Amino acid sequence: MSNPTENAFWLVWSPTGARPPKHRHLSERSAIQEAERLAREHPGELFVVLEAIASRRVDAMVRTTFINGSAGIPF
Repeated sequence: MSNPTENAFWLVWSPTGARPPKHRHLSERSAIQEAERLAREHPGELFVVLEAIASRRVDAMVRTTFINGSAGIPF
């Protein structure tokens, strides 16, 4: 089983925000700057910088290829 790796990233999240975070910041500094910008733009709202440390995905798709499965069938 392989263990793929990705570059670290950070998200800026607001618990009262209408939309979930989508932008992946490539540095902690960038995410902090964005959180500060958003906090100034929306006084009183909380903006949290989150670091992604791991992810998990279950992929149970099983693919079976049938070779010559329809050979010779007239319909």
